[in-house]
Amino acid sequence: MSVEGALSTLLEAAAEAGARRALEQVRPEASRWIPLRGSPLGYRATLRLIGAGELTTHGAGNRKYLDREMVDAWLLGHPILNSPTNAEGTDEIDAIVQANRARKARRKGATK
Repeated sequence: MSVEGALSTLLEAAAEAGARRALEQVRPEASRWIPLRGSPLGYRATLRLIGAGELTTHGAGNRKYLDREMVDAWLLGHPILNSPTNAEGTDEIDAIVQANRARKARRKGATK
């Protein structure tokens, strides 16, 4: 192999390595942004939050993006009410379930 061919191969390998390194640096930054329609909050809820000023979008034209950190912070600051981990909400749900079971049992006993 000539010196010129070896140099060409070396330059190509260096360019490829540089491109890979640049891509690795860009990927974490790219995953920071969520498309507006791909929001984990739902599209309409996200629009309401943007209108209320709780979230902001970035981008231009038809392409709008949300900052993942901002969405995560909003989610952590607003726990879901009446979730199974919320003991007060679970008691209310259990009472409704028990009332429905009792109603079904009375109805079933009346038809016999």
